[in-house]
Amino acid sequence: MKNILSILAVTAIIASNTVTAQVTTMDSVATSKVQHFNFDDMESETIGKGIKRKWFHGEKGQMTIFNLEKDAHIPWHKHPNEQITYIMSGKVKIKTIIDGKEEFVIVSGGEVIVFPENIPHEFWALEETVDLDVHVPVRQDWLSKELPDYLKKSK
Repeated sequence: MKNILSILAVTAIIASNTVTAQVTTMDSVATSKVQHFNFDDMESETIGKGIKRKWFHGEKGQMTIFNLEKDAHIPWHKHPNEQITYIMSGKVKIKTIIDGKEEFVIVSGGEVIVFPENIPHEFWALEETVDLDVHVPVRQDWLSKELPDYLKKSK
């Protein structure tokens, strides 16, 4: 009987811990909720002329899918977040700062560009484009319903 009670107690403890994910590192133990999203089920929001986005965030980073129509423009801006941009399909022209001077870079489907924090950048869609962006940490300027000033210029 004691063995059965012990097994039930262990099972209850394991079952109660399935609600959270536990990550153990040598430095710390962090517990946070597991989140599950389906971009196909998310509603797009229009944030500028020819620019739609779907996005979500965790505790430390966020992921966004931008659907850009040909000729869509995301104006010159910078933010205190690293940005990893993967062009899933299409092609964009990007103005940014490389080695201290303004440069233009063409990024096509299958290619990635990484912007360190506070590096200005600007996008033009050369064709219909799907862009997957990851920002770390979470973009605080996106958490309110108000668009950042630079996006208001794209309307």
